[in-house]
Amino acid sequence: MNILITGGSGFIGKALVRHFTREGHLVTVLTRHALSTSNRYLSYRVWDGVEMPPALGMFDVVINLAGAGIADEKWTDARKHEIMQSRVQATRACVTYIRNSPNPPQVFLSASGVGYYGISQPGLLDEQAGTGTDFPAQVCQRWEAEAREAPCRTVLMRIGVVLGKGGGALSKMLPFYRMMIGGKYGTGQQGFPWIHLEDLVRAVAFAVETPALQGPVNFVAPEDVTQAVFSRTLADRLGVPDFFTLPKFMLDLVFGEQSLLFWGGQHVTPAQLTATGFAWTYPTLRSALKTAI
Repeated sequence: MNILITGGSGFIGKALVRHFTREGHLVTVLTRHALSTSNRYLSYRVWDGVEMPPALGMFDVVINLAGAGIADEKWTDARKHEIMQSRVQATRACVTYIRNSPNPPQVFLSASGVGYYGISQPGLLDEQAGTGTDFPAQVCQRWEAEAREAPCRTVLMRIGVVLGKGGGALSKMLPFYRMMIGGKYGTGQQGFPWIHLEDLVRAVAFAVETPALQGPVNFVAPEDVTQAVFSRTLADRLGVPDFFTLPKFMLDLVFGEQSLLFWGGQHVTPAQLTATGFAWTYPTLRSALKTAI
């Protein structure tokens, strides 16, 4: 297959590139900065995140991961605008490319997040659950609305917290746990939907090959845990105590609106992946953390 990936130089993108090139697929990555490679299956093209570069060619699969990191900087009005627009513009560019292609791709996989469901919905949420009203939910709504315009099979990848070596959420958490100041955020009872990086890559490849998968798909592990259970399991894996608690009022004081990324959460189930026969290598948090650290 010939595969196009936007945002392919990030934590998830790099893992997808490794997987698909090892399988012998041709991968083109759109990136903001010029990169070179000796991998004969891989090429890079520079783009601005708004319009596709000229003479791009045709692809069997388009995977859209582009967007400013939602947790990387404080949520000023300017940063929130950048977070929203970077996703909307990149997705719109992909849809325009697909619409104008004389030989459209078989499938368009566009990233979203479990933040789509907001932080206040009770119960275990499958892909039919409604959306939230907070800022991450609004971002996911706009992101998905753009992707739904693609005139081909489209998978909206509602991705949970990705656990793996070399980046992602764990790379930010581990220093605090190793200093023995890891622990609960708020009550710790908020949902913590997660997925191992290897399973995420395998699930993306599975979605490419599975015509029954379309529309919203929760890319999370089947084990539903709270943030307190995650913290305790991570601490056990590292052999450190798990007694520190950051109360909600302190998180609100330090981070403002952005604090909901810590004390908020969702309980999410991967109903569509389960129904179509996907098998997780790491279905439990304890098994995932054995190889993610």
